[in-house]
Amino acid sequence: MEIVNYFALPTTGQVLAVACAFILSALIGAERELRHKDAGMRTHVLVGMGSCLFTLISIGGAPADLTGNLRWDGARIASQVVSGIGFIGAGVIWFHHDAIRGLTTASAIWVAAAIGMACGAQMYGLAILVVAAYFLLVLAAAPLFHILAKRTGSIIQMSYDDGRGILRDVLLEISRRGFETQVLSSQRTSTDGRTCVHVDIRVKGSHDLDMLIQWLSELDGVQSVKLADEIE
Repeated sequence: MEIVNYFALPTTGQVLAVACAFILSALIGAERELRHKDAGMRTHVLVGMGSCLFTLISIGGAPADLTGNLRWDGARIASQVVSGIGFIGAGVIWFHHDAIRGLTTASAIWVAAAIGMACGAQMYGLAILVVAAYFLLVLAAAPLFHILAKRTGSIIQMSYDDGRGILRDVLLEISRRGFETQVLSSQRTSTDGRTCVHVDIRVKGSHDLDMLIQWLSELDGVQSVKLADEIE
């Protein structure tokens, strides 16, 4: 047995693969960190480099004197990367006032893992293409969708305790903040003697909708509030 084989320096291709995974995943992580998301640059870089390393191990295999007569199936290592990333992604998804938060960040972690695996397989062009598509989506497409939403209006779904004049105060506050309002539907439900009203309100305007949602969620008597198409 030659001990030197276990301490062989990485090849140029392996170094390039890890470096590419580091840079590309750091770009995605920087975008998430600038938006003050739970998973930032460090998380994405570690996920990207770890996925790259697992892929390199899968491709390179293990020394024959370690595996013996056992059959080496490197694809099983790489296939478990996707399952493992699922646990990390689940950690950044959370519920707040019946709205799901963190789906985009969880997806970004998953993409960082895929980029790391692509770099490990020396598919650098594909990895760069995916990063470019990511930034096209988050920096160009998403703002465009928000602009279109402001023109057509957004629908706020709110549930509140009946008989406290909450809807009147809400409509006045929305109008005061510069939005146009329209009540689309209203439904009352009773549970254990407690009456709750579920209302859909269409709002139009170019003002800060997130601040409005935050104010509504903190209003006494409001049980839940979210945008109809809110997933993050």
